[in-house]
Amino acid sequence: MRELRVCRAIRLLAEGRDREEVARAVGALPRTVAAWERDEEFRALLACLGEHRRARDALTALDDLTPVAIAALRRALDGDDNTLALRAAREVLERVGPLAERSAVQTIRVEYGSRDGKPVSAAPWANRNPAPSGPLQGGGLREALRQDGDGTDSDG
Repeated sequence: MRELRVCRAIRLLAEGRDREEVARAVGALPRTVAAWERDEEFRALLACLGEHRRARDALTALDDLTPVAIAALRRALDGDDNTLALRAAREVLERVGPLAERSAVQTIRVEYGSRDGKPVSAAPWANRNPAPSGPLQGGGLREALRQDGDGTDSDG
């Protein structure tokens, strides 16, 4: 039950609500919310939600500008300036047409932590188990890391 109250407090604070309002909403005293705010994990989650909100707001603002940008491209394409029309056409084709990059590469960053929450580098395991050059045999996936993170089970 406490975790739900703390999570709700984080969400409300990330929305920009003040401490007193958050305390009333979650059924806690303002000094309790202040104590939660001093917790490192609480602050990290609050920062994460705040960043998510800022990114969402930026995407919404960009989405609102899309019709205006499309109209500007259309005016450039329909205008008398051939150089400007050519640049506008290239912009369109590079983003949505046959010139667009269809296989976007995404990078996923993985961070490892010890049982006490401290960051742990994966380098020792990676140095002992370098990736083979070329495709994997059989085209499958590498065997997942074992429970202790070094590629082998400690009990077997």
